[in-house]
Amino acid sequence: MPINVQVTAFTNATHVLLRGLPLTATSADVRRAVMNANMKGVADVALNYAHFRPTGKAILTMSLPDYTREAIRAAGNITISGYRVEAEPIEHPELMMPSRTELTGNGISAGVVVGKTVTLSGLPGKTKPATVAKMVEGFKLANLKNVYPVRPVPIPDKKFSLYSRFIVQLDSESEAQRLVRKYHMVPFNDSDAAPIIRAEIIY
Repeated sequence: MPINVQVTAFTNATHVLLRGLPLTATSADVRRAVMNANMKGVADVALNYAHFRPTGKAILTMSLPDYTREAIRAAGNITISGYRVEAEPIEHPELMMPSRTELTGNGISAGVVVGKTVTLSGLPGKTKPATVAKMVEGFKLANLKNVYPVRPVPIPDKKFSLYSRFIVQLDSESEAQRLVRKYHMVPFNDSDAAPIIRAEIIY
């Protein structure tokens, strides 16, 4: 698949959008691929999300716009799990940066702290925050100002679901991993007839 280059946006762009990533790729996977492609000047790598689901896109932050053109050329050598990526410059990355006060799960890093945020999905639709708070007792939760670290994720407008999703913000990456190990692919309330929980870390 040929790389997509938009030469008109190179002058001021300090961000590069990568498309076509496997949905299972983490930001660490993209960082390794960037290093293997010998891409210079990459200051940061972040995945893009839609409602806390990866979109197959990543945003590279370049330390200087001078690196952008060469980074897009180098992206032509990036393959992750057999997927060849496409790249293009971004002049206005702020349009993809969600407000951390809005729990939509859209945009760069889903608007949360990566590595320390876990989504619990597949819960019954009427699950209460108190129920999930009980589930995470014994885990070290993040100490957030004016916000409880266990929150339900609103269903997008004009969408309907029989299930609910929560985010849990933990104190550390190790706690996030421990939470995933405990609940991923486990029946809700340990009942065989209950829906299966999916516990996933936002990377």
